[in-house]
Amino acid sequence: MKAKFSPCFKPLILVTALAMTANVHSAETTDKVSVKKPWAFDLTAYLWLPSIDGNFTTDRFETSTSPSFIDIAGQMRNFPMAFNGHFNAHYERLGFYLDGNYMGMDFRPQVNKGESKGVSTRMGIMEYGASYRLLGQTASERVSNWSENPRSYSFDIYAGARTIWLGNKAEFARLSVSSDKSVTAPVLGGRVMVDISPKWYVLVDGSVGGFGVDKVNFTSSALGTIGYRTHLFDVPASVEAGYKALSVKVNRPDLTSDITMHGPYVGLTGYW
Repeated sequence: MKAKFSPCFKPLILVTALAMTANVHSAETTDKVSVKKPWAFDLTAYLWLPSIDGNFTTDRFETSTSPSFIDIAGQMRNFPMAFNGHFNAHYERLGFYLDGNYMGMDFRPQVNKGESKGVSTRMGIMEYGASYRLLGQTASERVSNWSENPRSYSFDIYAGARTIWLGNKAEFARLSVSSDKSVTAPVLGGRVMVDISPKWYVLVDGSVGGFGVDKVNFTSSALGTIGYRTHLFDVPASVEAGYKALSVKVNRPDLTSDITMHGPYVGLTGYW
């Protein structure tokens, strides 16, 4: 009996073993595919302390000045003066971004303090659009490999819009005068990130826009930072420090400005 059935069982056992191996390999492959996520997100809370060079006119308000941040802070009634944040959503190589800046400057009166309560200036800058990663890992791959600290690089291009809102209000003992204006212009830009070590990286971001849309003759921005990758409460995170500049030239009947804002930048980013 053994001699008769042994030749039949050997091929059967071999086929069964191969099938089981293929099933195990298929299951492992399926698990790997399921782990890979196309979506990735990051959120940055940052502090920007700009100096302001230039002039602007809105209705009856006209200002030409170039104060540093120290000068601005010394004349203000309220602090902090700014709230800033940046959000990215990535799907494979396609991305969507939203960046918001709000600055509120409440200046104390210098003369006629009995009549004037001071001048308040509010500026909001909102940037939004879509990006595409031409080179480098996708955002989800970078987050999934965060603990492995691989040295990498990336190059993104993006297109969107920049909306700038400017509000001024002068308060006196018996009346107040205010003006609120906004402009929106298209922007085109690029972003490069290069790892210089397993933990440290450099990021450069620049954009130009305006092109006469909504009477915005020109607008540009530039950001250069050096960052350090780490974990915060077991969440992938990075700390960035650098310099940021923003320029806007508007020529409308109700709003004229030629302003350049530039100053140090510090940010904290979380990734998931």
